[in-house]
Amino acid sequence: MDEKKQANTRRTNNPDVLDTDKESIFDKHEDMKTVDPIPVEELNDKVKDEKNKTKTKNTSATDKRY
Repeated sequence: MDEKKQANTRRTNNPDVLDTDKESIFDKHEDMKTVDPIPVEELNDKVKDEKNKTKTKNTSATDKRY
């Protein structure tokens, strides 16, 4: 994936960061207003780290995010 596409997907993976006029799923229901979105990329990395316990520090979500 080239850098431009990766930057766009990174931005859309964080719905709380997007500035939009549309109502998000977090605004539709009262009980969802206090819920934080789970970053899917970080969750996938954690699952991979659990499977491969010897190389857990080789991947970092903050390096990919910024």
